[in-house]
Amino acid sequence: MPGKSGQLPRVGIAFALVAVVGYVALGWRFGGDTDPAAVAIALVAVALAVGSTLRDRL
Repeated sequence: MPGKSGQLPRVGIAFALVAVVGYVALGWRFGGDTDPAAVAIALVAVALAVGSTLRDRL
């Protein structure tokens, strides 16, 4: 539904900012199993996106 995005874009921006800070300042590398914090944050972001998509479609 166009125009009905709710809070998800703000949450996405927050996750992106945390990821950039983690990548630049803390040396996190997404795409491997090098840092459990990076993997946990990525999994939470994916779960929120999937949950939001399923909620909107049902």
